[in-house]
Parts: sequence; structure tokens; C-alpha cells
Amino acid sequence: MTKKVPSSGGTSLSVDQSKMLCKAWQIDSISQFDLVTKPLAKQVNDAVTFSADGSVSIIQDGVSSTGTWTYASGGINIATKTGNKLSFKLSTLSDNRLILEYQYPAPDLSRIKYMYSPKK
Repeated sequence: MTKKVPSSGGTSLSVDQSKMLCKAWQIDSISQFDLVTKPLAKQVNDAVTFSADGSVSIIQDGVSSTGTWTYASGGINIATKTGNKLSFKLSTLSDNRLILEYQYPAPDLSRIKYMYSPKK
């Protein structure tokens, strides 16, 4: 029996998309204002691991945390055990590429894309 990807409403990921997403991803570049750069020193080990049971492990700006994730309407929502809530637009998903887009809250509203490849 195949487990369904956690969904908080709206559309859900297909089984194939779930298989592509649910693995360990390592950051390889970041795009902001259409400028693609390598991760900063504090981001070089950043990664995210999505699990089919809805759990997630994330390292962001060098800080590790765990929690849960859901998918709804083209976005991934992460709630960490420390109380942080992150929402990303799922821009690209393939076997060898994951791009998550984050929009900073007002008044900034700038966007940043985190580009991941499968962890080796």
C-alpha cells in the first residue's frame, strides 16, 4: 500500500511527485533578484529531508530543526518543533532538482529561491 503525501487541503502531490520529493536534498545555489549565487558560508551545509509520513528535517542558515510538512495548492508548509512556520512555493520538482521559493513578509516582499540537488 502506498502512503499518500501529507496534504492540508487543496491539491495533493501525485505518487510520482511524492517519490521525487521524499528524500534528502542538499542546497547547491540560491537565487535572489534573478542573481544565482553559491550558498554563503553559514548556508553551505543547508539541506532538507522530506519523509512520506509528513516529518521533515531541515538545516537553514546552519541551524538544524525537525517538524512536519504539508503540501497544498502548489506550496509546502513546514512547522518546526521550535514553533517556526515556513511556507514555500514548489517551483521545480524532478528526480535531480528541487527549487523552493520563499517570499519574505511585508514590507520587504522580496523572494528568494533555494535550489537543491539530491544529497550524496
